Amino acid sequence: MAITANVSLFKNDFVAELSDGRHIERHDWREMAEALFNAGVQASAVKYEWRAGQRMITAGQQVALRSEIRRQAVRHEGQSIAA
Repeated sequence: MAITANVSLFKNDFVAELSDGRHIERHDWREMAEALFNAGVQASAVKYEWRAGQRMITAGQQVALRSEIRRQAVRHEGQSIAA
């Protein structure tokens, strides 16, 4: 079963709740993308849910986060083939 992540923004930090119960917090969206990729989350499995007391992630941040996860996957695939 694929791991999904619900990502939100709280006090300028990205916070992800994973479907397997783990929580990831990172200050930078690139760091969050890398952490999500390393946790086994695919770009298509990232969701954004706003809750009271949190800031909404902008559309640009959402696109950038998913794109970076995809970039990590391509980079990782290229390293696997080269090895």
